[in-house]
Amino acid sequence: MFKLLFFLFLKEIMNESNPFGEVHPTTNSEVGSSSASVSTSASASASSSTPSSTLPNPQTLTQSTPQLSGLPPLPHFGPKREKSEVWDHFEKYEEVVESVKKDGSKYATTKKRARCKYCTMSYAADSTRNGTSNLRKHIENLCKKYPGRVPKDKRQKLLSFDQEHGVLTSTMHGKEEWLKACVEMVVMDEMPFSVVEGKGFRRFCNSLNPHFQVPSRRTLVRHFMVMYDAMKQKLKEELAPHRVCLTTDTWTSVQNINYMVITAHFIDGDWNLHKRILNFCVISNHKGNSIGKLLESCLLDWDLKKILTITADNASSNTKAIDYLKSKMGHWGNGSLLLEGKYMHIRCCAHIVNLIVRDGLKKLEKSIVCIRNAVKYVRSSPKRLEDFKSCVKKEQIECKGLVVLDVPTRWNSTYMMLEAALKFEKAFWRMGEDDEGPYISWFGEDEPDLEDGVVMSHYPRKREGPPTNEDWNNARTFVNFLKVFYDATLKMSVTLHPASHTTFHDLIAMEEEIEDLLMEEEEILSETQTSKILKDMALNMKMKFKKYWGDLDKLNQILMVALVLDPRYKLGNLEFILKSRFENPEDAVKKKNEIKEILKKFYEEYAMPPPPPPPTQSSSYYSSDTTTMSTSSSRGGKKRRQMTENWRKETRANDVVVLEHEIDRYITDPIEDVVDEFDVLKWWKLNGVKYPGLALIAKDVLAIPVSTVASESCFSTGGRVVNSFRASLTPKIVEALICSQNWLRSDDISSLQYEPTIQEMEFYESIELDIMSSSTPSTIALTTFQC
Repeated sequence: MFKLLFFLFLKEIMNESNPFGEVHPTTNSEVGSSSASVSTSASASASSSTPSSTLPNPQTLTQSTPQLSGLPPLPHFGPKREKSEVWDHFEKYEEVVESVKKDGSKYATTKKRARCKYCTMSYAADSTRNGTSNLRKHIENLCKKYPGRVPKDKRQKLLSFDQEHGVLTSTMHGKEEWLKACVEMVVMDEMPFSVVEGKGFRRFCNSLNPHFQVPSRRTLVRHFMVMYDAMKQKLKEELAPHRVCLTTDTWTSVQNINYMVITAHFIDGDWNLHKRILNFCVISNHKGNSIGKLLESCLLDWDLKKILTITADNASSNTKAIDYLKSKMGHWGNGSLLLEGKYMHIRCCAHIVNLIVRDGLKKLEKSIVCIRNAVKYVRSSPKRLEDFKSCVKKEQIECKGLVVLDVPTRWNSTYMMLEAALKFEKAFWRMGEDDEGPYISWFGEDEPDLEDGVVMSHYPRKREGPPTNEDWNNARTFVNFLKVFYDATLKMSVTLHPASHTTFHDLIAMEEEIEDLLMEEEEILSETQTSKILKDMALNMKMKFKKYWGDLDKLNQILMVALVLDPRYKLGNLEFILKSRFENPEDAVKKKNEIKEILKKFYEEYAMPPPPPPPTQSSSYYSSDTTTMSTSSSRGGKKRRQMTENWRKETRANDVVVLEHEIDRYITDPIEDVVDEFDVLKWWKLNGVKYPGLALIAKDVLAIPVSTVASESCFSTGGRVVNSFRASLTPKIVEALICSQNWLRSDDISSLQYEPTIQEMEFYESIELDIMSSSTPSTIALTTFQC
């Protein structure tokens, strides 16, 4: 039945081409031409990339088949209109393909195809089997001759002003750049991923650029994780040549999940200090072994094997963790531990200062509570604040700021509250002149016993205050006393400027401040209540200070090495301070020599060449030949080996002389003027060529953080990222968000080492010669003796 229908259909086609029923016999030449046409079409079909540029002749098929007469021709309705707009860029044609049957006979078939009007690329276009998606993809992405699509490398650049760097830059805009900028916006500004699904954001993007297809939340997260992995790999390569210093701390989120943060600190080739958050990962508990194992796994993940120091708070679990890490790093090799990790653990100085000051605050608790309640009254309502401003205006106090309320657990915020309240003491006195006013009556009310915002007792308790004259005097003395502690904490808490070279001076200044307060109160003949309180406060703080820093051996000795690497002080200043601290001058000299010896050991570690690689097969073959030759002439070989060994000893002795020469030359060179705005990194950048070995040490030692503020500040970001509205984020995405934000906001890492020019070297050598020629021998000898 199927054959019959096909025969009738073929007959109707023949009648349409030959309506009069004429039969033309086919000659051999016509058959040959028809076969050639079929083979040509088949070869054009085999070449899928570049088909024939001319359409096949529709009469080649009719000439190769006898015309049959019979039925009248079918009516012609014309071509059907294509619905898709892609047909504006393609033209359809039929391609004749020669096929072979099972019995070996050949037959011709036709296939519907579409050819691009611009590049002649052809695609299958059978409406029953093929769609238009491949045609659309060709026009949008593949066709290089389509006039509506500009190649990526030929897009016009736009000239714009970079506000961050203050320069003109040329930029190109495309889908990839737009999507990357969208991801960076979400990460840097701590926005939720669902912001891209908001109607307002989509309307804003459409008004800026209608061609930008706003991604979905899923697409945004997927691209963000790909970007995070790429940034992590790039940072891993940049950290590879550096010996880094770490800070670490722990935190608990609103999800009741324990996190540990690890931050790396290092100085790049251009002598810029950097910090990078490496991990913000989940930790099961706060035990020492758990912290140590997590530190080890993070370092292995980052392939960081050169660690100078780890700064953590004063908890015993951190000490166990660092001891565990040192035991594991000892097997890593490649100079992972300097001096067997003896000076790896740096206790957070800001944390210790907080413990010392809070011990002193206990003795002034009553005065501080009275002033805190007075400030709380002023800040409790807008009406009370306006009354206070009116009193300030009447007292003619010229101060643009206002009083601030402190956080009781943060002594530095208590210091700032007292410092601000003392400026408005007269205004508080004016508010208390009216005995029946709201200010005095407020202090007569009862208040519940609160601790960290929780009601501990409902028994009535009178509110402390208002502050008396004695309270204000105590606060004034306390603020003046805490000034040095506050300034020292600010210096220790910097993260983008070196602090290790000034920490030793800050510690000595705090100790002397405690001693001075203690001596002043002891010299008072008539002991008052205020002097007694201040004396007890000074005694408590002195005991706490001696617990942590009373013995210099308890202090990490690398902080004194950092002081020596400050060209304003060097070793002479350290000896000067030690002499004022020790009763016996010999103890000061002994301690100075210990620090110098540590510096020499560091120099040996940095100057020591890497171990030789294991011998290869060729080198072992050569050594075996040498052994055979030496055996044949044992006496001559023994002499040669002896000469070689003597030469090695001589070179080692010369190396020691050079080592001591560089350290001694640095120490005996003139010191720099003591100025406040001294940039120690810039000095080493310019003078490192004179002391190349010490410059390598300074680059690592000056990067040591003396507080964990860099890691603690990460928890503020973590609290905003993992809030009650974003508690569904997984720990992996939380870590990626916090780390990526830090990486995107940080400056670029310079990998170029500073190489001075010949002119600079000649300039510094001429200055050195001038100094040596202008100095007398006695002056040089005196300088050497003092240092």
